[in-house]
Amino acid sequence: MVYPMITGHTGNDGTSANSIESVEKCISIGADAFEVDIRRDANSVLVLSHDSGDQFHYDQCVRFAEVLEILARHPNMRINCDLKEDGLAAEVAAMAGDFGIGPGQLIMTGTITPSFLERHPGIVHKADIYLNIEYLLEDFYFKGIIRTDRQIDYNTFHDDPWEYIKEIIPSIDPYMGMISEACRKYGVKGINMPYTLLNDENINIFKESSLALSVWTVNERAEMARMFSYGVENLTTRCVSLAKDVRKAVLGF
Repeated sequence: MVYPMITGHTGNDGTSANSIESVEKCISIGADAFEVDIRRDANSVLVLSHDSGDQFHYDQCVRFAEVLEILARHPNMRINCDLKEDGLAAEVAAMAGDFGIGPGQLIMTGTITPSFLERHPGIVHKADIYLNIEYLLEDFYFKGIIRTDRQIDYNTFHDDPWEYIKEIIPSIDPYMGMISEACRKYGVKGINMPYTLLNDENINIFKESSLALSVWTVNERAEMARMFSYGVENLTTRCVSLAKDVRKAVLGF
C-alpha cells in the first residue's frame, strides 16, 4: 500500500455523497481509498448516510453490502468507514469480513471512543482504526482531565462535539501527551483529525510520538503540499486528481 494514502471523501470530484457513483469515481481515478458514512436505517440495516435526518429517506440510501460487493472486486482499494452512530464498529467489521475484507483494506473512523475500545479490544485486529481526535478530547473532558468552567450535557456534546471542542480546547498542543498515550494503550493505527489543527510546531510532537496521522478534508493545493511535507499517513480530500498531482510534485510518486 502506498503511503501517504489519498482517500476520496464521499462526494469527491463532482459526485453525489454516499453514492455508488462516488465509490466508482475513486476507483476509476486511482484513489488509494474511498470514504463512506455509515448508519443504521429504520430496519437496522447498515446504509450510507451522513445525517440522522436522512432517516426519512433511508429507502433511497445505498446499502453498505452493495459497496462491499464492489470493494471485494478491487483488493488493492481500501475503504474508510466513517461511523456516524455508536456501536457500529463490530457489525461493520463482521459484515466486511463476510466479503473477505479486513485489516489492510478496512479502515474505520468516526464514533469509536476509548470506552468502546475498552469493551471491545479485539476490534483493532479486524480493521485499521484511526481514532477521531474529537472523541478522544471528549473522553478527556468528561473524565475531568481537561479542566474548564463550561458545563456541557453529555448528549449535546456527543451529538456535535466539534462545536464544544473548538470552544473549550482552542489548541490541542497541551493534550498531545494524553492523545499519544491513549492511542498506544488501545492499539489503534493512529488519529484522524482536521488538517487545520496541524502546524509547524506541533507536527514535531506527533512525529516524536510515532503516531500515524490521518487528516481531513484537504481540498486546496497549498494545504495538500503542506500536509504531504508533514508526513501524514492519509489525506482525505474531495479533489482526488489534484491530490495525486500534488503528491507527485512533493514526494515524487
